[in-house]
Amino acid sequence: MLTEQLPVPSPLVVGLLRTAVAAALPRRLALTGVLDDFCERRELYLAEVITDDGSEPDTLLACVEEKPALYAVVLPTIAHLGGRPDADRRRRHLEGAGIRLLVART
Repeated sequence: MLTEQLPVPSPLVVGLLRTAVAAALPRRLALTGVLDDFCERRELYLAEVITDDGSEPDTLLACVEEKPALYAVVLPTIAHLGGRPDADRRRRHLEGAGIRLLVART
């Protein structure tokens, strides 16, 4: 388990789903289940799941800034990080903040 291998002070994570990928309720529930299972197996606490519809400038980055003890952002797949320019920008911002990016399904 992660907490047995690394000294993790607070394994608090936030999940991210893109609305374009998880628009239908059954799909959103299934993807949230993937995140729950991933976190449970790794002893991570899933604080919330953000659904990003692209209408806000950057919902993910705002959420990360609100949670100073955040360990990582977890995604079902890398596609939930956004299109290429958005994904690259988000990845750089997360790395700059010292936040890990965990992908449940590679």
